[in-house]
Amino acid sequence: MSGEAVSFVKDHEEEQLDDLFDLLSQPSISATGEGVGECVELVQELCQEYGFDDVVTVETPGQPAVIAHAEANEGAGGQGQPCADAETASTVFVYGHYDVQPADPANWTTPPFEPTIRAGPDGRDRIYARGAGDNKGQWFTHLCAVRALQETTGLETNVTLLLEGEEESGSPNLDSVVADHAEVLGDAELAFVADGPIDPSGRPHVLMGARGMQYVQVDVRGPNRDLHSGNYGGPVPNPAWELVRILASLKDESGRVTIDGFYDDVRPIGEADREALDAMPFDAEAVKADLDISAFAEGPGDSYLEKLLYYPTCNIAGFTSGYGSDGSKTILPSTATLKMDMRLVADQDPQTIYEAFEEHVHEHATGVCDVAVTKMGQMHPQRTALDHPVREPVMRAVSEAWPDEPILKPTLGGSLPTAVFEREIGLPCITVPYANEDENNHSPDENMALNCFRSGIRTSIGLFSSDGW
Repeated sequence: MSGEAVSFVKDHEEEQLDDLFDLLSQPSISATGEGVGECVELVQELCQEYGFDDVVTVETPGQPAVIAHAEANEGAGGQGQPCADAETASTVFVYGHYDVQPADPANWTTPPFEPTIRAGPDGRDRIYARGAGDNKGQWFTHLCAVRALQETTGLETNVTLLLEGEEESGSPNLDSVVADHAEVLGDAELAFVADGPIDPSGRPHVLMGARGMQYVQVDVRGPNRDLHSGNYGGPVPNPAWELVRILASLKDESGRVTIDGFYDDVRPIGEADREALDAMPFDAEAVKADLDISAFAEGPGDSYLEKLLYYPTCNIAGFTSGYGSDGSKTILPSTATLKMDMRLVADQDPQTIYEAFEEHVHEHATGVCDVAVTKMGQMHPQRTALDHPVREPVMRAVSEAWPDEPILKPTLGGSLPTAVFEREIGLPCITVPYANEDENNHSPDENMALNCFRSGIRTSIGLFSSDGW
């Protein structure tokens, strides 16, 4: 890692934080569109100020994306002075998103769009603002790294940056943006994502993939209105019972999902995966104590980590029917609604899973109520092989940038829109979260610890340096 670039970052931290605070002060809520246009303009300005050679806005049917490119250069203030071998230099493609979740100021200690630095529960100084950790504070580190290298030893890799404006709304247009710009985005050795929190242990982790997701809704309709349970209960079908019957059919007594073909495409756990599992720190009793539970759920997988990282789930996210307020109300409800997410693992196809789920529901419906299944959203799983050559330079960059050794993980338990980079432009993709384990993303008092922000910049410097490859 370039010591000169790291020193440059230290010497210019106040300026970097001022610019980050300008970015965090600008709302950019994709769900409502609030502040998105102004944020895109600011993103363009910052990319140019921090040394990117060209910046373009890509319009979509929803919120626009931004693509920026920094060409390898000779350094020492050498912006605009390409290296002789710039065309053959390695290229790192980095992804992030400038949009943020809505925020209710009433639930925040300080206003969500008025960034401030104060000590967190552990005494560490943190940046508190909506977007601090998810995701503006994380991708802004790439800008800091590009400028630091350009101003010192030189940027010896090309860097292409894609920032979308709809990640918090499910990335509905990301696939088309990537496909339409495949020639530019795909000319790289690696797709790299800095998003999410580090491991709960406080150590950084290198994630070779992310689980996908299929989100569905099931609506069951019985009588045309809520009815008196005494006057109608018995002969009139209850949609809540119909939905409960369907739900009960989705898993067997061992916790295994019974949808036909649900596990057919699940990638087997290989030897390298076993080694990675064995090396991951995990304290089962601590997790149980934290969650106030006495045992973990049944289902495929011999351990907590196997269940979390290598097997799909069928999760009830919400069930609504009848009366749920205080006191009692004796009704036979007219409707029942289920919301369900199925987290998918490598090689599973969300559309195939949806079709199998829909068929299962209708096969197990009794016909006494109307049952409708709706696909609400989906995301493909992605996993780069643990022995892929891009793993080592990433592990090295993280190891040199953080005080603790990184944990190698085959996948993230949650979902990120990373499969598109493999599917549309053929790139291996690795995710390295830069935010602290308690960043409160999507919650009040979202934050990013300053030490994590600094380690993130150092990681990007290592990634963009010649010694990173």
